[in-house]
Amino acid sequence: MKLKVHIILRLFFFGLVFLGVIFLPAPTYVDLTNNNLPIFSPDFFAGTDRLGRDNFALFCYGSLSTIVLVVPARIFTIFVSFLLSAFSLFFPKISDFILSGIVSVSLAIPSLLSALVVMSLLPENPFAIFIAILVSDWALSYETITAKIREIKQSSYLSASFCMGAKPYQLVLLHYLPALKDMFGFLFFSGLPAVVMTTALFSYLGIQTSIGDTGPGLGEQISFSKDYFDKSPVSVLLPVVAILTLVYSLGSNQKKNET
Repeated sequence: MKLKVHIILRLFFFGLVFLGVIFLPAPTYVDLTNNNLPIFSPDFFAGTDRLGRDNFALFCYGSLSTIVLVVPARIFTIFVSFLLSAFSLFFPKISDFILSGIVSVSLAIPSLLSALVVMSLLPENPFAIFIAILVSDWALSYETITAKIREIKQSSYLSASFCMGAKPYQLVLLHYLPALKDMFGFLFFSGLPAVVMTTALFSYLGIQTSIGDTGPGLGEQISFSKDYFDKSPVSVLLPVVAILTLVYSLGSNQKKNET
């Protein structure tokens, strides 16, 4: 029953976003003649913000841009973490000397601070947001994958393959990658909610997180309308609902993946 509720909620949410993106224009315009309209206004059933932009369009396009950003960003983080973990297989002494210290420092520094430093160093780079998410999150993924690799390394079937003359790259392709498949799935789904919150916080602080001409991100919508909550509360509440629903839906995927 609980699983059905998760599925219904996800279908309803993503269905709304899909329909809104198809039938509504991107909220990149300004229409001051229709600003701060209440809900159920003609042509704007969710009302408008103080620039006259459709709140429902902001909700849909903001959710879409968040999804389009966080999914590849999380995949990129796991991929880089795996490459670094694989490097430790081929060059264990060098990796212990270099990576162990970097990982310790990365885990000690607040992830948001690391990400903000990257964004300040690469203000005009279109891939800066992906690099910032990578820098803020790679160390924990690396530690998790490396711990699993150590466990696999001690298995009897891996020792047998090594004694039979298997090359290191063959061990990676035939043993490590298949054994890490479930770990990759767990890291992907367990990390998505955190990336959603990080992206929303970046957007709230004024960092561009929208991909393409899709209007402001969810966090930017909150920041822009929070001082006018009394005139248009929906402009603040809808992006909050979108963020929480994304976190909940992706967290539900994590629980399903674990079972």
